[in-house]
Amino acid sequence: MNNKNDKKNIMKIFIILTSLFLLITFILVKNNLDIDISDFIFEGICLILIVIGFIISLELKVKTLSVGCAIFAISMFNDSLDELKFIPFSKWQNLIFEKFLFGLGIIFIVYGFYKIINQKNTLLKELNHLALSDPLTNLLNIRSLENKLKLDIEQASKNNTKIGVLFIDLDKFKLINDSLGHNAGNYILKKVAKRLRLVTRQEDTIARLGGDEFILILNDINETNEIIDIVRNIINVFKTPPFILKEKEFTVTCSMGISIFPDDGKDIETLFKNADIAMYKAKENQGNTYEFYNYKMSEQMDKNIEIEHKLKHALEKREFILHYQPKVDIKTNKITGLEALVRWKCPEKGLIYPNNFIPVAEETGLIKKLDEHILELSCLQIKEWINEGLNPPNISINISGKTFYENDFLDRLESILEDTEVSYESISIEITETAAMKDKKYTYKILEQIRSKGIKILLDDFGKGYSSLSYLKDFPIDVLKIDKSFVDNICYNNIDSSITRAIIDMAKALKLKVLAEGVETEEQLRLLDNFSCEEYQGYLFSKPLPVEKIEIMLTKNTEKTEAI
Repeated sequence: MNNKNDKKNIMKIFIILTSLFLLITFILVKNNLDIDISDFIFEGICLILIVIGFIISLELKVKTLSVGCAIFAISMFNDSLDELKFIPFSKWQNLIFEKFLFGLGIIFIVYGFYKIINQKNTLLKELNHLALSDPLTNLLNIRSLENKLKLDIEQASKNNTKIGVLFIDLDKFKLINDSLGHNAGNYILKKVAKRLRLVTRQEDTIARLGGDEFILILNDINETNEIIDIVRNIINVFKTPPFILKEKEFTVTCSMGISIFPDDGKDIETLFKNADIAMYKAKENQGNTYEFYNYKMSEQMDKNIEIEHKLKHALEKREFILHYQPKVDIKTNKITGLEALVRWKCPEKGLIYPNNFIPVAEETGLIKKLDEHILELSCLQIKEWINEGLNPPNISINISGKTFYENDFLDRLESILEDTEVSYESISIEITETAAMKDKKYTYKILEQIRSKGIKILLDDFGKGYSSLSYLKDFPIDVLKIDKSFVDNICYNNIDSSITRAIIDMAKALKLKVLAEGVETEEQLRLLDNFSCEEYQGYLFSKPLPVEKIEIMLTKNTEKTEAI
């Protein structure tokens, strides 16, 4: 009995029945009735115990044991009455109650205990299975995998063979969970487990680490090519056939990190850590691929951890500053706006450019605080210029996808503008094409709300992502920024030139302004002018400048400045 109250109740019943029995015995003796007192007491105690057993069997829900206890109790009750010599009993009555029911009760009780023991063994097996396997996919869990891998390492050391440890993580699985629900996600995980079983060899071991992560142990490896063949099979088995969910087809891909025993580690912890590092490297390469671990990855990981720690400190100490790059009208060569670009003014290393810390901020989630800080600095600068009598042009601020998809993004945006007393029309928001297309319905809703307040919207890095024109024509945006990768080669590459021209023509048809990024030569500028591009920014006019130099440019209304 597991419940303390149940145990107390049983004890109460036992005391009550015992007290009642003793009272009856006392009355019988007191009245000098003819009874066999020793047998009566013994059989009475047995009856009490069997009644308690009957109650317990009801709690255990073992019908056979309950029936056996009930029959046995009837037999014992009759046997107790038989000890009362003043009550006559016929032979057939004694035969039925004392012989037949007694034997039948014993048979049921024995069979009931057999069922209890059998159920217990079955339960122990189930508990053992649950302790060693993942309940959703029925694969091994991490605990049993580690036990198995320990034995595999010992065997590989004796046989002088290698072991491949694969960390497998599903790409963008969170989107499935968020958009379709956890039941749909669980369905995909079970299907993934089934497909992974198809490509594993008999000597390999597969387990689910948790969430959307799996681990595959490849035994008896002699050459790296053996691992590559299996990894490619995994990538292919994910591609075809597509996953079917609610009568819709879904493409699920994965990123894999691989460490090898003994080359990348001689113990489980090191092998797992290095495979995990390699898997995140595969994630950085846009997923649907694999990476073998190498020591440089650990060095980069340690470096990123150091940067993360310093980033947190820098945000607290407000060590970030803004440089501003002008946006220029191609026809008039006049400044039409500025783009705020963050720099880290580190006391130890000096000025640090964003490519050295933005990726870490994105990975760790610190980008959200950094985006807010950049927005606040931009607004404070606008207010300062206005107080100094300047008429600052519109400043555009880059917002990361992670910040854009935060539930409180709009509230934070409004709060900063109100706190700094800057008008909505003074700023623009830049969001990358890739981030915008992640959730089209959400993007449309948020951009519509931002634009309704008078804030202009710029779609950054256009052409680099995968926009659907059917959505693009409906998005509430004002400016398309052509990605620098197209501008770089428009003078030498007919394909890039044709794509750039097509983007400009399409934008004009959609009544959108076009701004070309990364313009560095007069030849590029002339070609963009011929294509009817309206604005540009790049080193040809000016590199991003600190506030002191951009102020001079704005004050003098300088048309062009040298690259510094």
